[in-house]
Amino acid sequence: MIDPSFTYSIFAAGLVAGVTLDVLLLCTLTAPGFRIWPTPEPGSWQSLTFWGLFRGGMVATFLVAALDWNGAGLLDGSRFIVGAPLFLIGFGITVCGYFNLGLGNTYCGAEGLVSHGLYRFSRNPQYASSITGLGGLAICTNSWLAAVLAMVMCAAYVLMALVEEAWLEERYGASYRDYCECTARFLDVPAVAALIERKKISDQTS
Repeated sequence: MIDPSFTYSIFAAGLVAGVTLDVLLLCTLTAPGFRIWPTPEPGSWQSLTFWGLFRGGMVATFLVAALDWNGAGLLDGSRFIVGAPLFLIGFGITVCGYFNLGLGNTYCGAEGLVSHGLYRFSRNPQYASSITGLGGLAICTNSWLAAVLAMVMCAAYVLMALVEEAWLEERYGASYRDYCECTARFLDVPAVAALIERKKISDQTS
């Protein structure tokens, strides 16, 4: 049996990492001249700090999810009907987003504005889907500790999306502004609905 103090230690470390990351991202959003994300070149203190906190928070979230599995004792097995699809679809879309965006842009490169594929429906499909995946994880795990860490990391994704906007506008100018006008920050529901409708019509006529 795993010592509960070990689980709480992982939880505390993840909470410190996640909250610190959220505070630094909030400072980036509100304090002129300070920027933790998008990071400058690899090896900079911003890059080392951001990725250390982000990866630490995410790893702790998944570890606590495993260590405190069913710790809340509130939900029965039916939770997997909702939680498992959210988890699998959410993080599946996140992985697909890397192929759309490219490795360079994922790690703060400026390899061109991406507006195709998943980026037709969201300016931040990886963040939106990761939030969905974390929500699914919290439901499946049925753990208050995992749910708290998931919420802290979801806040980081939201703040990352917000702080990127000025950075992207600086690099891509009018092209990015035009893209913002026709694409939602997280999910363009009308665009998704139109795609589903076209798929239905295509299936009916084939």
